[in-house]
Order: sequence, then C-alpha cells, then structure tokens
Amino acid sequence: MTQESESRFAIIATLLAFALVGGVSLLLWALTGRVDRAVQLQSISELTLDESLPASVRSKVSAGNKALFADESEKKAEGIAAIADGNYASAVTAFNASLSENPNDPESVIYRNNARIGNEAALTIAVVAPAGAQSAIVLEILRGVAQAQDDINRSGGIDGMPVQLLLVDDDNDPETAKTLASGLISNPAILGVIGHYSSDVTLATVPIYEQGELVAITPVSTAVDLSGISPYLYRTVPADSFAAAALAAYMIYYREDRTAAVVYDSASELSGSLKTEFNSFISAWGGEVIAEYDVANGFSAEAIAETEADVLMLAASPDTLAQSAQIIQANGNAKPILGGDEIYNRYILEETGENARALTVAVPWHLLSGDTDIDFVESSRALWEGDVSWRTATAYDAMRAIAAGLSVDPSREGLKAALDNTDFSVDSATGPLVFLPSGDRRQVDRLVQVEAGTRSGTGYDFVPFILD
Repeated sequence: MTQESESRFAIIATLLAFALVGGVSLLLWALTGRVDRAVQLQSISELTLDESLPASVRSKVSAGNKALFADESEKKAEGIAAIADGNYASAVTAFNASLSENPNDPESVIYRNNARIGNEAALTIAVVAPAGAQSAIVLEILRGVAQAQDDINRSGGIDGMPVQLLLVDDDNDPETAKTLASGLISNPAILGVIGHYSSDVTLATVPIYEQGELVAITPVSTAVDLSGISPYLYRTVPADSFAAAALAAYMIYYREDRTAAVVYDSASELSGSLKTEFNSFISAWGGEVIAEYDVANGFSAEAIAETEADVLMLAASPDTLAQSAQIIQANGNAKPILGGDEIYNRYILEETGENARALTVAVPWHLLSGDTDIDFVESSRALWEGDVSWRTATAYDAMRAIAAGLSVDPSREGLKAALDNTDFSVDSATGPLVFLPSGDRRQVDRLVQVEAGTRSGTGYDFVPFILD
C-alpha cells in the first residue's frame, strides 16, 4: 500500500481505536529520572530459576544448556553440551557449524550469543513463549529477539554490558505460565520479560509481574482487555481495536458491504476480543453482523460459507487455524474473507492455496509496506536468509525497547521509569515506538491480501493491500 493509501484508511481507524484504547485517560504517569541502583548479575552458568521449583518447571528454562525446540541437529547438540560443560569457545564453534546448515534457527543464534558471553557478567532478559504446538509461529518471535540481541551485543551492549537471553517454555498454558512467572520475579538478575504469546496467558501472568515489579513487554498479545490492566505490562503490537477498525473500514467504506458473519472461538480471549471490537465498529458505521459461529462448539465449514452475509470475518485463535482453513476452502473465493493477524500464517497459505485470494488480513507490519525500515528488512534477510513476519518485527521492537530503557538505568525500577517517561521513543523495525499511558503502542494496523508469489514457498504470498 502506498503511504497515501495507508493514511486514508488510518485516519478512521486511528481516531476511533484511540478512543477505545487510550484516549479516555488524560492522566500521564509521573516522570522519573535516572536512579542508580546495584544490579545483581548472573553468568550463563548461574542463570536459572529458584531451586525450590519442581524440576519439571525448571526444565522449561534454558540459557543454552538444553534445547527447548525440536529438530535438534548434531552440531547444535554439540554446542548445547559444550555450554553445559562450560566450554564456551567450543560451543560457539559448534553453533556456527549448526547455523551454516540451518541459518533460520533462532535458538542456535541466541545460544551462540550467550556462549560468546560465557561466564562474564551480563544483563539478563527472559523470553517466554511456547515451544510446542505453536513452535513455528514462536520461532518467528524468537528470530526478532535473537536479531536484536545480536545487534545490541555487536554494537557494544548496553553501556558496555552484553545482553544474555533466558528462554522459557510456558506451554501456552496459563497455570504453567503463572508458575514460571513466579520463578522469574524471584530471580533479581532478570531485568525484563518479553512475552507471553496468547492473550489468555498474558492476562494470567500480569498480576505476578506486577507483584514482582518486573516489566513485561508482549510483542503478540492483542486482546483489548490487556489495555491498562497493569502499569508493568506494555505492548509492541497494536490492540485488537486497531485491527478491527481497519477491517471494518475496508468492509464498510471501501467495499461498501453491509452485512458480515463472524466466526470465533469462545475459548480464546484473543478471538473474543477481536470479535467484539469488529462487531462494535460495524454497528457504529451502519453495517450489521447477521450471524456468529462459535467453532469451539462444533461447526460446518460449508454452512458458514453459504451464509447470506456479504462478508465472512475469521476471528481465529492459535488453536483454530485448521478450522479457519476449512472455511476458506469451503468458501472457494465466493465471498471476501476478513481476518485478524492470526490468519497471517504460512499454514493458511499451504492449506488453502488459490482460495486464500479471498483474504484481507489486518497485521501490525509488513516488510513491503511504505513505512517499513528498509535497514531492518535487509539485515533480517541477511541473517535468516529469508523474509520475516510481523511477529519477528514486533519482537525485535520489544527487545529494542527494553535495551533503550536499561541504557538509562540497568535495573527493574530504571526500566519501568524509562518506559513511563513521556519522552520515551525508540526508532524500531516497525516505525517510531511510543507507548500510550495504557501500555499500548501508538500505531495502526495495515491490511494485506494474498496473491501468487514465491516468497513464502507455498506459491502464494501476503502482500500489502493497494487502494484503487
């Protein structure tokens, strides 16, 4: 989409979405200056969670001494074993060999960066995400934090101090995540958290991070209920209000369609949030949602595709991508289909092929958008030998935000004070990063559609929507 085209859609989306997300609050958090505090540092060999936690929980944490993701190569296994033995030079060599075979593996990049630090003092950031069913998507997130860690450490660290990452697998389960969050706040060496993945899990852990006065920045959780829920939670991804506004504006003002059928997952906070916001905008702008289908309680893809609505809207959750693919296939390009950012997924392109051309999806960022940071796109391609998604970009931004805050004062208190400062801004992968008082990001979503292409390897690619 050209800059002019993006602006025309952004005006409506921004005005109404800001009113929901952050405009109702006129109070700004207090400005605080730099505070010098002693910071507890831990080397890679010392970095762990409280020994009182069950071994099953501590096994979900790694700074390089174990692999959390499947498909471990022989050379990667050698690097992990070398870290466990404290042989960091050998670990770096092994990870280099592993990455020459599989350059797209962010876990190996992170462990190599940590091995380069070895037993030297470092600033520690925890990255929490599931390593199981959603591992393909989570690897997109890890590529962002790995690239940012690599950039930060290669440029001298934060005031000369390198950054090491602690990877944490929360199974995308609220109870597991709460136990792990308790372990993270109890380790004073951990200065910030990037996570979690799903909005449901982020909601569950927010009170724990607030209790421990530990900042968490989520790069992917978009539920509106997270807005302003805690002074310790921030987002580098826009809330669902922005995505819903962009999709509704496209439907009502561009296509001039009037009726929609919404497909959602009642078991998902993310899905329910997007559904509610979309319904609100459609109603406010003179349209009507004439049917709702809850795939958590069973569904017929054919019946949904045959609805009398002008448009289908898929408020997918991470657990209902297969159902979404079935609906897209059953639709067969007969009706336009709108979707939230979960639909921006290689799996959808693989499963639906030509039928994906019906899609228009709202995402926080696209590498071909007019306001994209070209330097980030080129450096990410060089590192990963391929294109990256919006999840990689927003995760990169989360790391950059934490690094900028810690450069003012490398402590938990200093990080929070820096992020709360009204002058705080970071030149990030997705444009200027500024936080609203609610912790939300001041940014609108972009629209992408599907056309034949070669970037994804499926024969079809998501590309920016071009306004006629």
